[in-house]
Amino acid sequence: MFALMRFELRKLMAQRRSLVAFGAIGMMNVLFALAFWMRNHHAGQKPLREANGRLVSEFMNAYVYTQTILAPCVFMLFPVILSIIGCHLLAGEIEMGHMRLLLCRPVNRWQIVLAKFAALSFYSLLMLACLFTVSYGVSALMFAPAGDVIIPGPMYMLERAGIIIHPQETALARMLWSYILAWPMLMSVVAMALMFSLITRHFTAAAVLTSTVYFCSYIVSGIPLLSSIHPFMPTRYLPFWRYALLPTIPWQTMAVDAGWTAAYTVGFLTLAMGLFSTQDV
Repeated sequence: MFALMRFELRKLMAQRRSLVAFGAIGMMNVLFALAFWMRNHHAGQKPLREANGRLVSEFMNAYVYTQTILAPCVFMLFPVILSIIGCHLLAGEIEMGHMRLLLCRPVNRWQIVLAKFAALSFYSLLMLACLFTVSYGVSALMFAPAGDVIIPGPMYMLERAGIIIHPQETALARMLWSYILAWPMLMSVVAMALMFSLITRHFTAAAVLTSTVYFCSYIVSGIPLLSSIHPFMPTRYLPFWRYALLPTIPWQTMAVDAGWTAAYTVGFLTLAMGLFSTQDV
């Protein structure tokens, strides 16, 4: 099993398309660095109403930059990348006939699914580590390396929280926890991509379905008229990492959402393994 995991990981990292995520991280940092510099240049000495009149320049630091860039990457960019790469790693191999060669080896089909899941999960962890390292390195060269962090609640789907300010003493720990807890969310997206890969057995259809279900779940969760099905939307629970940014962490709510995230991940994987075991490749 471990040999199969290493094989899948080496195969994944050897593909040029796997570099897309790290290129996207670089592009995001170019855009964020430019936006932060322009914001500081034009409004740095203006008071920020949401922060009791403190100057905008006080929040132009590496901590704020590194925390802010996490939201668009984890909510939108990384799920799309993982959907494409995950579906190609399974549905693409089935479609091109490569899976037949792998099944000639003395391995169980459920082991293949778990090996691909493990490889993609590790890849998503590398994406988060790269995002944190590159973002902090770039911002620390341009702005103060540390400082207080301002958290706009609606940006992290924490509408009731309003504007949150974490002092420098606690900001780093909260930021690290948010990055670490974002990993299970990406793992669940990986499991969903593998499930749709085996439902459709077609790379394009699987990638489109994974992205569509993921984003439609967010859209439905934001429509009050459809509140009766909100509890069944996976994206209601997946981004439980955002609770680490609240002034007081709601541990019970976080544990419930983490449990649902794990349940969805296991459910996606179980369905994927069940489908794969009955399909004629």
